[in-house]
Amino acid sequence: WLRERLGDHRMDVALAAANAAVHGAGQSPTSLVLDGALRVCQLTEAVARGAAFEVVHDRLCVPGRDSLPAVPALRPPPRTSPAQDYAAHASAGSVAGAAATLLVKHDLAEAAEAVLAGSPKAARYGPAAFHAVLSAALSRTGVLVRDPGRLRQLEMVRTVVLHPSALRVPNAGADPWTEDVLDAARRAGLRVVMVEDPALADFTGLADQVVGAHRPLADVVAELRAEGGVVTVVRPLPGDDGSVSAGLL
Repeated sequence: WLRERLGDHRMDVALAAANAAVHGAGQSPTSLVLDGALRVCQLTEAVARGAAFEVVHDRLCVPGRDSLPAVPALRPPPRTSPAQDYAAHASAGSVAGAAATLLVKHDLAEAAEAVLAGSPKAARYGPAAFHAVLSAALSRTGVLVRDPGRLRQLEMVRTVVLHPSALRVPNAGADPWTEDVLDAARRAGLRVVMVEDPALADFTGLADQVVGAHRPLADVVAELRAEGGVVTVVRPLPGDDGSVSAGLL
């Protein structure tokens, strides 16, 4: 509720301030150091993303360029991971315990200690640090991460959908990396779904499922999403119809 009212950035600032206040009241310098280290990682990630955007700015921000619509309502809401569910319940329990402690003992320091004792540090700091480092690493390799929050969905991915445009050289045959990409996806334990294409016929044996090229990509992704997290890989090209981009939403 607060995140919807305040927005992501203001909510993060509010949580950081509240976290620092609780740690200060509980006299827990170790937790403050951990929180500070996480903020440094996130700051580094933000700088790296900004630098990546500056590099591609002139190519992306041009009139008439095809792009995905920035309408949140078009995208399904992010799934919550088991770690996020645990962290939410643990945090609620620690706040309730702190309130009870404050009500009974009237001691702010002990109430702060109750919050710290129930705070799911590993469930919060671990994924947040990993996603910040991953986003920064992607940015340094030239990948522009539009929504870092979506990286949190990767741990729940069960299926990867590969559109022919992602596995072909434009106006040519299969990309030399096609087999390596398919092998990597299978080694990761993902279900591999390919969209049928004559130029990729030699590689369909490496996929778990091949869907007809006549099916809209958005329908394929929506059907698979009901079974778990899905990553869709597409290399949009000028002149593609809207159904290809719709599969990315």
